[in-house]
Amino acid sequence: MSVEETQNREADIMGQAYQVIAQIALAADLFDNEDVQRALNYFSANEYREDFLPFPSNPMTPSNAKTSSAEEY
Repeated sequence: MSVEETQNREADIMGQAYQVIAQIALAADLFDNEDVQRALNYFSANEYREDFLPFPSNPMTPSNAKTSSAEEY
């Protein structure tokens, strides 16, 4: 596989991850959560970032799911 084909494949995978995350977030009524938006921004950039994980740094629970832990980033 050529470099261009590999890059296109990686972009397709990132795009699919974006769509899956968006659909799950919508179904869970969490689309506007800052951590969800952080993940969507990451997967839309099609660029690996070493500092993306851990995600989220504070696991979501029913009591904090509508708020954000994104300030920590």
